[in-house]
Amino acid sequence: MTSICIVTGGGGARIGNGICRALAAKGWTVVVGDRDLPAAESVAAELRGAGAHAVPMALDTTDASSVREVVAATVGEFGRIDALVNSAGVGLRKHGADATPEEFDQLHAINYRGPWTCIREVLPHMLENGGGSIVNIGSVHAAGAAETFTLYAATKAALSALTRGIARDYGLRGIRCNIVHPGAVEERGAEHLLADFVATKQMLPHPVESIDIGNAVAFLLSEDARAITGIDLYVDAGTTAMLFEQ
Repeated sequence: MTSICIVTGGGGARIGNGICRALAAKGWTVVVGDRDLPAAESVAAELRGAGAHAVPMALDTTDASSVREVVAATVGEFGRIDALVNSAGVGLRKHGADATPEEFDQLHAINYRGPWTCIREVLPHMLENGGGSIVNIGSVHAAGAAETFTLYAATKAALSALTRGIARDYGLRGIRCNIVHPGAVEERGAEHLLADFVATKQMLPHPVESIDIGNAVAFLLSEDARAITGIDLYVDAGTTAMLFEQ
């Protein structure tokens, strides 16, 4: 019997897609959750075309009833939930005091409250089954300051703190919780846009691809990572560790 994982934001063209592909390649049954159902259906169809087991579901992480429906549907179809990946997120580029209250609220609703809501709804089922694994998707911006990323960075830093707290609160009950922080991730068809970033803001000479994020997530969800919890894993080709640009 394969393991079951819900991926929020799974219909995304970059990171969500890479996570779903990596998990499918490792034999996971992937519930591709996204508020854009056609996008989730497209990713699920791609995975099934490669021989994997994938199910698309409409999922709005800012709506607790939507989250509960996906959790109930997953348990109803597969009997359990082994893992959760909180990949859904949104960006905002404005100076810290220039955002509107509405923008601030939306950013926190999607990037912080959304993952918490998903964890809250999934945890009882994991605990009933003796444990499970959660991976949140953060950002290198959680580790430092970059102009106009202030509020976005704050949500990812908060998510990092939530990750450690969940790991601490539920570790003795079999729950592992970690966070992966992507760097600048290459987008299909727009590889040239990252050339300068790779040359000046990374230690490694190749761009970070969505499958790199997916492979890191797949490792953290696997039994190979059974002793790893509460960590921040930077998948950024060395960006965060650099003191100065090249």
